[in-house]
Amino acid sequence: MVEIKITEESLSIYEKKVLDFICKYEMIFNKIINTVDHVVINFIEYFEKLIFFIIYLFELTGLIMRYSTFPLHWIWIKLELNKREDKLTDLPLFKLGAHYIYGKPSAGKSTLIYHATLDYAYYTGKTAYTTEMMETVRTDVFGKNYYYHQLFSPSDFFKDGVQVAGFESDRFNMIVYEEMLTKYQQRNNAKKSYNDEVLPMIASMGTQRHQGIDLFYFISQLPRNDIAIMQMLIGYHEPQIKKAFDYKHWLNTGKFRFYIKGWTIKSSEISLLDGYNYKLVNTKRWWYPNKYPEQFKYFNRLNMKDQYDKLEKYKGVEMQA
Repeated sequence: MVEIKITEESLSIYEKKVLDFICKYEMIFNKIINTVDHVVINFIEYFEKLIFFIIYLFELTGLIMRYSTFPLHWIWIKLELNKREDKLTDLPLFKLGAHYIYGKPSAGKSTLIYHATLDYAYYTGKTAYTTEMMETVRTDVFGKNYYYHQLFSPSDFFKDGVQVAGFESDRFNMIVYEEMLTKYQQRNNAKKSYNDEVLPMIASMGTQRHQGIDLFYFISQLPRNDIAIMQMLIGYHEPQIKKAFDYKHWLNTGKFRFYIKGWTIKSSEISLLDGYNYKLVNTKRWWYPNKYPEQFKYFNRLNMKDQYDKLEKYKGVEMQA
């Protein structure tokens, strides 16, 4: 067997050869990477310039087309604008201030305002004070009962000619007076008890923004109410409910059912003539679709029934010959 003797000098020579080999191929590898980087970066730069040039050509083409098609392009503009939905606060029913909702029984007044309070609640995150139980109870995932809106009595806020309580405006920004016919009558405006409640309410309407209240809704079967209330209105609305056949429900169950499709509303502004009269101006008709049909399972259709059920029943006098 031949014995190989490894010396320190031979190790140094070998180490130098290995390091020279590594350095040589490291330089080659770096050149390759730099070349690739240069190619890729240049490609990206040229591609970016090409894209921007194409975009510029499209913009230039669009500019030329817009100018060259005048006035015909107004046809397309009108069609496009008609497709777009109005912002919620642009609709007449949501203009900040007090609104009077007039209609005969079954016109859709209460359903309209129930939907409007939902719509505005989803828009602002706040719900309404209401004089009647406009909704039935809801249940959360833990089985706890709750309501969206808060029941209130006007006398809780307005008493003896002054406002005695403030609105909880961090939770509520609407006030709904359901059926004004049963609450305020102009014929009673000479009575102290009437004025002690109505006058501070009207004053509160004048300072509603300072109190964080956006909307007052007055629902009534009478075309007008106390003149002082009417003079404070920002809008006067006459709804007509529109229903549609629930075809999907019939397919699934074989039963006939109708749902609220929406409301056709005639909206007007109030123009004062003098201290006792006003007229409706700038009247427009518009369509307000029902966005939340499933929510109407919580609508309390007979929201004033409970107060009449509590009355003692009068049996009458038996007829006798």
